[in-house]
Amino acid sequence: MASSRRSSNGRSPLVNQQSQITSFFSKATSPSPSPLVPKKVPIKSNPNPNTKPKLKSSPSTSPCASPTTPLPLQVKRKITAPISAIVDLKPSYGQEIVGKRVKVYWPLDKTWYEGCVKSFDSASGEHLVKYDDDDEEMIDLAEEKIEWVVEAPTKKLRRLRKSLVVEEAEEEEEKLEDLESVEDDSEDEDWGKNADKQVSEDEDVDEDMDLEVEEDAAAGSRSRKASADKVVVSRKRKSGEGVKLSSSSSKKSKTVADKRSANSKVDNAVNGVNGKELVKTNEDCVRPINNDNVLLCGAVDRFGQREAEKFPFLGKNRKDANRRSPGDANYDPKTLYLPPNFLKGLTGGQRQWWEFKSNHMDKVLFFKMGKFYELYEMDAHIGTKELHLQYMKGEQPHCGFPEKNFSMNVEKLARKGYRVLVVEQTETPEQLETRRREKGSKDKVVRREICAVVTKGTLTEGEMLAANPDVSYMMAVTESSQTAVLQGKRTYGVCMVDITTSKVIIGQFEDDSDCSALCCLLSELRPVEIIKPAKLLSLETERVLLRHTRNPLVNELVPVSEFWDAERTICEVKAIYRNMSSPQLSSSPNEMESHESTTSEEYGERNLLPDVLCELVNLGGNGSYALSALGGALYYLKQAFLDESLLKFATFEPLPLSGFCDSTQKPNMVLDAAALENLEIFENSRNGDSSGTLYAQINHCITAFGKRMLRSWLARPLYHPESIRERQDAVAGLKGLNLPFVLEFRKELSRLPDMERLLARLFGSSEANGRNANKVILYEDAAKKQLQEFVSALRGCESMVHACSSLGVILENTDSKLLCHLLTPGKGLPDVDSILKHFKDAFDWVEANNSGRIIPHEGVDEEYDAACKQVQEIELKLSKHLKEQRKLLGDSSIDYVTVGKDAYLLEVPECLCRSIPKEYELQSSKKGYFRYWNPVLKKLIGELSQADSEKESKLKSILQRLIGRFCEHHNKWRELVSITAELDVLISLSIASDYYEGPTCRPNIKSVPSEDDVPVLHAENLGHPVLKSDSLDKGTFVSNNVSLGGPPNASFILLTGPNMGGKSTLLRQVCMAVILAQIGADVPASSFDLSPVDRIFVRMGAKDHIMAGQSTFLTELLETASMLSLASRNSLVALDELGRGTSTSDGQAIAESVLEHFVHKVQCRGMFSTHYHRLSIDYQKDSRVSLCHMACQVGKGSGGLADVTFLYRLTPGACPKSYGVNVARLAGLPDGVLQRAAAKSEEFEINGHNKQFEENSYGNLTRKAAALVQNLMNFVITEKCEDNEGVVLSELNGLQRRARILLEQN
Repeated sequence: MASSRRSSNGRSPLVNQQSQITSFFSKATSPSPSPLVPKKVPIKSNPNPNTKPKLKSSPSTSPCASPTTPLPLQVKRKITAPISAIVDLKPSYGQEIVGKRVKVYWPLDKTWYEGCVKSFDSASGEHLVKYDDDDEEMIDLAEEKIEWVVEAPTKKLRRLRKSLVVEEAEEEEEKLEDLESVEDDSEDEDWGKNADKQVSEDEDVDEDMDLEVEEDAAAGSRSRKASADKVVVSRKRKSGEGVKLSSSSSKKSKTVADKRSANSKVDNAVNGVNGKELVKTNEDCVRPINNDNVLLCGAVDRFGQREAEKFPFLGKNRKDANRRSPGDANYDPKTLYLPPNFLKGLTGGQRQWWEFKSNHMDKVLFFKMGKFYELYEMDAHIGTKELHLQYMKGEQPHCGFPEKNFSMNVEKLARKGYRVLVVEQTETPEQLETRRREKGSKDKVVRREICAVVTKGTLTEGEMLAANPDVSYMMAVTESSQTAVLQGKRTYGVCMVDITTSKVIIGQFEDDSDCSALCCLLSELRPVEIIKPAKLLSLETERVLLRHTRNPLVNELVPVSEFWDAERTICEVKAIYRNMSSPQLSSSPNEMESHESTTSEEYGERNLLPDVLCELVNLGGNGSYALSALGGALYYLKQAFLDESLLKFATFEPLPLSGFCDSTQKPNMVLDAAALENLEIFENSRNGDSSGTLYAQINHCITAFGKRMLRSWLARPLYHPESIRERQDAVAGLKGLNLPFVLEFRKELSRLPDMERLLARLFGSSEANGRNANKVILYEDAAKKQLQEFVSALRGCESMVHACSSLGVILENTDSKLLCHLLTPGKGLPDVDSILKHFKDAFDWVEANNSGRIIPHEGVDEEYDAACKQVQEIELKLSKHLKEQRKLLGDSSIDYVTVGKDAYLLEVPECLCRSIPKEYELQSSKKGYFRYWNPVLKKLIGELSQADSEKESKLKSILQRLIGRFCEHHNKWRELVSITAELDVLISLSIASDYYEGPTCRPNIKSVPSEDDVPVLHAENLGHPVLKSDSLDKGTFVSNNVSLGGPPNASFILLTGPNMGGKSTLLRQVCMAVILAQIGADVPASSFDLSPVDRIFVRMGAKDHIMAGQSTFLTELLETASMLSLASRNSLVALDELGRGTSTSDGQAIAESVLEHFVHKVQCRGMFSTHYHRLSIDYQKDSRVSLCHMACQVGKGSGGLADVTFLYRLTPGACPKSYGVNVARLAGLPDGVLQRAAAKSEEFEINGHNKQFEENSYGNLTRKAAALVQNLMNFVITEKCEDNEGVVLSELNGLQRRARILLEQN
């Protein structure tokens, strides 16, 4: 049986696409065609009297075939009645009709073909007709059913669809093969049968259809109008498979498009009750518009009434598949109940579409029909709006696109948040006929199956994905029970899946009431799709998922049955791993393992799982939520046919530890959601993109996988000093003398594709599932694309090995342990030279990439070598037989020739025809020569044909075998990519310092301080890693000296200064410098000493979360509460103007209390900027707090207003004023308002000073009185046992005088 997967070179002709597609939902009721008698074939004279004349072969119709469903590849020969039956009605045509246009009817094609009479042969009485598709034929017009065309059409019927160029007659054989390979199923399906009555099609219907096609040529109203420049090409197929035709006896048969166009009339949508012909549509109604509320111009008027009439079950009375109404608690909006009366009125094709759609109402169906994906009904509206497709003519909403545009269109919809259900054809018309004939099936529709569900999180390829290296995570999350949450025990299980790289991050963690750890995770990874158990997450969790993501696609699964629990998950995972073949799995840390079965069943079961999953299983309840999250993700991926391919080649990683563990155990610094957002690490606050961020500043990676690794490093800087120093050594080793080698390394990497994603796609394609399944009928050459990706992967791996090997010379000039590990083969760098050599010797990469097929070298594939040997042996027998025939006939000029598809014809000179043996059979002739086959040749040719087929079969399967061998080493390829990415990131960090402004230095990383030591942060001439002079209006960026901790410096800076003086900028640059230091990069400073920071807390800016019901002040306090509860002695805190969201008294009280907590209880390093100048007075004598301000110069401006010049210099001491009126002047407030504000400001300050003076005076009085009383008490205690009254009285008189003076002063 022929392979179900068919290939196409993209040149297949398409005729009348509108009719092709809409015929799926059409009805045609007409009487059966009249029986016709085949036309006689003229017989040539036979030069060999010993053999019978050979008639042209014609296929026989299967007796089981229905008259409405002929075999798709059988020859549809033109049949006419015998001349004797119509002799009285036969007209005569001669030379007078030459030059006229004529339409000739082909009964089995059921189509009229138009052409021009070119010449007349008086001897045979036949005319040469040249059709509009450039086909020519000598026919007797008197014997044909014809019509004369009075006026020539304004346009030819033959039109070229954009990018589908049909080549001309010199490639006729190739065209025939292509056309035969793209037969559509529309003819074999019961497209036009009424559900109540089965009738065959009428020829008159098809004549009308063809007339409509011709009218379209003149009026432009019939063909599929995907765009103004997209038209179709009319083409007629000459013959069926296996039929040998001479050039003079070619017979026409329809192409895929012809069959679809001539098969039936177009029905409305999917009502299946009343067949209606096409209604012409106003051209204005097919122009796309930009209004999101309106699908297309006139679409509501055009389709609204029909949808209301035909589909009442979609309205108010809508129910799900279980007949539950929307008000029901268990209502499932993803399904739809179809009334039995509606189903009864559907044809087989209509029923098939509605069965898929009713179970997936939340998805857009890409419904495969032949070479097109079709969108019907509600899906058509989405196609026209989002994909800019055009509605087809008729009452039914309907549009479509060719198979070659699948990747582009599915990515567009997925990116916009749609779920796309891909329904592929999994049966050819041939297979349908075989099934009907052999199994007695009554199906009239080829089988179709769901082969993919594509969403934001399951996209694996596409132009936009290739252009964006950022990870698109799919996140499954579950939470502990509501009872535990109410008790303050909030536990999350999380599974993050990057399907493009087969990476799985899984873990479980406890969280606080504000879900701080979950917020941090969401802000760092930004999942594009979320999977959660329905009605299980707490309200706080739901709010966090909404607030800290960027419009993800949210999927709710039914708990337990869909969102599996831990036990079900482990069972499902083990079952998948058991079904995998052990040779294709290798053990590796953090990756899946598979071992041969041992005598211990328990040991074997345990080792089926990856190490990370084994650890979670061993944790019991402490890992159950994480395993349940994995179960939810796997169930979801199973629906998309991605679960097995993911698990087979997945890389499992544990979720980075949250901030609740001891900091000494943490390998990374923690940056929470507020820190990532306020410091603008990945996204700026203007439009959310990466411009102006720290990531954009240091990202000089040359590879996409390097960029992703840099992002993960920046999100989780190192914490352990030794790890930081190792990375610093590596960055330093890539500078100086080694720079030329580094630049050459980058040059070689610049030619690489995204190897991480490419390898993941290649690993996934080795599994025959989903759209890769063998049963799926694809017309594009999917094997060629897969081969090109395979060759690209081999070249990429070779380039990475060569680049890393070449960079190894730098080890002579550096002592970096990390670089030595990365660049030494057999250590960090995997030794894959022998593997690459095997594939290099296996086949020619260049030839395979260009030709689209692999021709393996000898000795590479035993099966292919055996098939080649068999072919060679038969060819030797043919050569030997030729020599024997030459000797037999006594003529050495006898040779083999090939005519058309007939090979190995013995070409014998005409002079030897009388010496020809009796067993010779004449096949063809030319002037002076006759061509023969004999029984021996026939046998050898048959054997050769079979051997060639076997060889081709082995050739087609060799790609999968080679990819399978390649995938066996998937761990090494991934290690190679990881090593290359790490080198790319290290080089990027070494380059980043060249882009800083001012001095740069390597940070001095100190050890983690003990309890008795004070953490240190000391920077001299600290600049900003992002801001530069060219981005500032005037001057250059002012660097500053910052000291926090370590004698004699205070650990906290209380920062005051004028508005716009640079306070917030200073806080940001200190935090970013710490991050740079701990990822191993240089910092913009002349010196930088740092004790590692375990976590950075940033409270900056004014923002609210209306959707979460949080005001600006509440949001501010929630972030502050997180700091107070999570900060440790090694943390860094940056607070910017805390307390400004409420009254001055309350805000100041809160600010002072928070500052006191950090300074005296937490004792961490920090910076606190404020406009509450009272705080400066309260802490002016506290040695743990350093009072600083951003300096400025104040002059006299116009109108008596202060003119403030910002110096941006960090200066010791407090600033007495904030100069807010100056900022108001810069903002352009009216002078009258400014002067009034200045006067009010002075008045408030005077009142404030008086009040402060009173408070200070009262305080002094109180202190002096307290001192006086204390002296009195001391005196009494000291002198109570003495007998000297004179001394006692003298002392009491002195205290009395001091008290009197104190009272007089106050």
